[in-house]
Amino acid sequence: MSDLQCAATLVVVDTAAAGEALRARRAAAVVSTPGALDTAADLAQRLEVARRDLPEDATSPEILVRALDDLADEYRGECVAVVVTAEALAALARLVLPGGGGALVVEIDGDGHRWGPWAAGGR
Repeated sequence: MSDLQCAATLVVVDTAAAGEALRARRAAAVVSTPGALDTAADLAQRLEVARRDLPEDATSPEILVRALDDLADEYRGECVAVVVTAEALAALARLVLPGGGGALVVEIDGDGHRWGPWAAGGR
């Protein structure tokens, strides 16, 4: 049976993220790990949305996935930009995508996770 709830869409980028590509996604918020605070604050200002922190321990890929699940519960039907360090993004990409690499987009609903690469302005 399919999930009747709207999926949350999370765009996970590193500290080199370009804000204009995310503007088209109409992000509801910018969330960041501790090592990405400056980039996240700048991105939130450019997107004119609130910024908040992920838990400090959300730097390993497994813990980051759990933190993304928690965000999905809060932002059903919305898009959230998640800014992490380049190292955290690379580790997460290796965990969730064959071949890893680059920014990611994940749709999360009651049926699970749908991961894919995120090309600026795409998907």
